[in-house]
Amino acid sequence: MTAYSVQQIKFEFISYVKEFGADFSAWSVGVSEDALAALFGEHGIDEARDIWLWKPAVSPAAAAMVRDWICGRQGAAALPGEGRQVFLFRRGPEVGPPADGSSRSPVRPAV
Repeated sequence: MTAYSVQQIKFEFISYVKEFGADFSAWSVGVSEDALAALFGEHGIDEARDIWLWKPAVSPAAAAMVRDWICGRQGAAALPGEGRQVFLFRRGPEVGPPADGSSRSPVRPAV
């Protein structure tokens, strides 16, 4: 599995959130050894309906740096946990279209 640097993950996460309106206060960010289990099991994210993304970091420390920076600097909600995979999802009952008005579905990473 390819691992990504802190800067790569920050850039991708910020770009992804901006695609959906750039309101970081509506997002949660966490780290885990199994991001998919955390997203779909622990946090109840619907794979098809909700907006989410995850990336493997080069180390647990790098993953924590991403979470801490996005939450501290951008205002997203921090989720407890440890691991090498960083994930984020938009909180809320319904998911709307991207901010640019396009009708395409959110892109999920092929990891």
